Amino acid sequence: MAQTTPHMVALTFLKNVTQTNLNHISPIISVYVLMIIGYINGYVLTSLVGILGIVTNTANICVYLKMGLSETTNISFFAMSISDLLVSFTAVIIQITYNPPISVMKLPSGAPVSEIGMAACFIMFPCMGCSAWITAILSVERCICISTPLKVKEIVTSKRTIFLILTMVTYQTVLIFLTYLYPGPPYDVASSRRKLFVIISYSVPSFICFCVVLVSTTVLVIKLKQNLEWRNKAAKQSNINSENSKEMKAVRCVVAVCTIFIICFTPNVALFVTGFVYPKFNQHDPILGTLMIVLHAIGTMLQVLSSAVNIFVYYRMSTKYREILKAMFYRKRDIAD
Repeated sequence: MAQTTPHMVALTFLKNVTQTNLNHISPIISVYVLMIIGYINGYVLTSLVGILGIVTNTANICVYLKMGLSETTNISFFAMSISDLLVSFTAVIIQITYNPPISVMKLPSGAPVSEIGMAACFIMFPCMGCSAWITAILSVERCICISTPLKVKEIVTSKRTIFLILTMVTYQTVLIFLTYLYPGPPYDVASSRRKLFVIISYSVPSFICFCVVLVSTTVLVIKLKQNLEWRNKAAKQSNINSENSKEMKAVRCVVAVCTIFIICFTPNVALFVTGFVYPKFNQHDPILGTLMIVLHAIGTMLQVLSSAVNIFVYYRMSTKYREILKAMFYRKRDIAD
């Protein structure tokens, strides 16, 4: 579950095959088809999705700042928007600078431009790990909310939510610094320590969070169906009905965000598990290598997509979010007119 762009890996793959005299072995996907797919996925799909994510997450940050960060759900959505903004921004940087022909250009220092994209890789994936952590926090929080509604305010507080998020951010930040400082310069990609840092900052946390989100979302949906009818019957006063409706909207919003997360993270999680169970399924295998690279590139594009589309869930399911976003848009348009 670590990033490598198809173009660079394709060239490395072709070189390795030549050096090991395995030209008579045909990979499932040819190296040249791999490079074409890489251009389409990198310069078109992932870049456009990344640009979309920059716009949508900037809007999310502005809206949630105006909504206020007194509620734990708003705190989590705000933090996720910052993390997703970094994912989208670095994804665009990677696709622009880490793919030919731009990647072979030289910086004033003499280093290739691809160094910028390589550096962005080691920032993007820990940020993806942050988004996965926050999604797990959201799903568990809503599980507690719907399972023990009378005690949720005692268990889930703003201070605890902020503490969990800051702890996770500190953990990822330390690993980012270690990735750059401890193994050596960014061009030392083959460093075993650097690979270890990527695994413990992205691969393992993302896999654990994926499992947590999958289980908690399943429980959340089941509990939601079981409790919805009971809550409607028990709510006799209008203020209780209003509070119940607000809680249900929050739960549905979290379920939708978690569903997007599960769908978009499933391909790379499946590749991670497959590679763990069947180690030969890696990017250096002469037969399966190109297939693995293509599947991983598509999986990474979906993960970037996951960081870009949450705004549609917020807009559809939150009346307050929708009103604030419309007010911001019309105010800017009036100023322009």
